[in-house]
Amino acid sequence: MGEIKTIKRLAADILNAGVNRVRIKNNLNENEKKQLDESITRANVRDLIKDKIVFLKEMKGKKSKKEKKNKKTTGKRRGKKYSIVTKKERWMEKVRAQRKYLKQLITEGRLDKENKRIVYLKIKGNSFRSKQAMHAYLEENKMIRK
Repeated sequence: MGEIKTIKRLAADILNAGVNRVRIKNNLNENEKKQLDESITRANVRDLIKDKIVFLKEMKGKKSKKEKKNKKTTGKRRGKKYSIVTKKERWMEKVRAQRKYLKQLITEGRLDKENKRIVYLKIKGNSFRSKQAMHAYLEENKMIRK
């Protein structure tokens, strides 16, 4: 009679998996029970695998990047205010958005090239809090055309 421990060990070796992943079918009929009891060799275990009496449990696997990103919510964050998004990164995001908007205004012909330099330097000098503040400044000083 083949011991279950031995059968599992052989199956794990054949299937290139851990012993804990090897499973034996629950509802065995008498023919399958007999086949399980008589199995001693690797060839017998291969037959059990072929007949799906012995099989592997599916692996859980690693979490995808998308799942990991969801974990970075406010409740999960640790550290100081600027350790998550640094001051420099925030400044870069703001400046890039403002420069992109400036470029868009110029390509649409809503802003003169003379005023472009003035506004560009103001962006660089951190004069505007946001894109909206920049737009408000342009409208106040009548630099922008509608």
